[in-house]
Amino acid sequence: QKDYTNAITYFSAFTDAQKDDVEKLHDGYLRLGDSYFATSKYWPAIETYNKALALTGPEKDYAAYQKAMSYGFVDRTESKIENLENFVTQYPRSTFKDDALFELGNTYVSAGQENKGLQAYDRLINDFRGSSLVPQALMRQGLVFYNSGRNNEALGKFKTVVRDFPNTQEAIQAVSTAKLVYV
Repeated sequence: QKDYTNAITYFSAFTDAQKDDVEKLHDGYLRLGDSYFATSKYWPAIETYNKALALTGPEKDYAAYQKAMSYGFVDRTESKIENLENFVTQYPRSTFKDDALFELGNTYVSAGQENKGLQAYDRLINDFRGSSLVPQALMRQGLVFYNSGRNNEALGKFKTVVRDFPNTQEAIQAVSTAKLVYV
């Protein structure tokens, strides 16, 4: 019902009382962390995801990813990068790995570390060809090249987007940005 404030109250009570069933406790921490995350209470979310990570249970990759994302919302860019790098290494088969690489690329670029950002996008593009994030990663690479005056490389990325992902929003954006390069 998206009543996260009440959910926090009840999941807190549940996790405080639940000590016998580790699997339920783990799930309770995940849900409590998500409730904090949804209400923009990122520090308590980080603490709660840490509690989930300390237990044995499924979805540790999810908790680690959400923890990394939370660091970004509290302006701890270095911690976000470190946690995303650890995530990519620690959970090589996670369904969130393409998301983590995309976020890693975005975070590096916004932190002024464009080369590392481009490398993260490359890892996403090469390792997850079927991901819906591939055209976005290609566009981001093209924009990094465009903004740094590397127009030929930018055009190469934009052409790849249009060729490989026609009829997408990214293809439309690639065409309009390519026009700016030519002008």
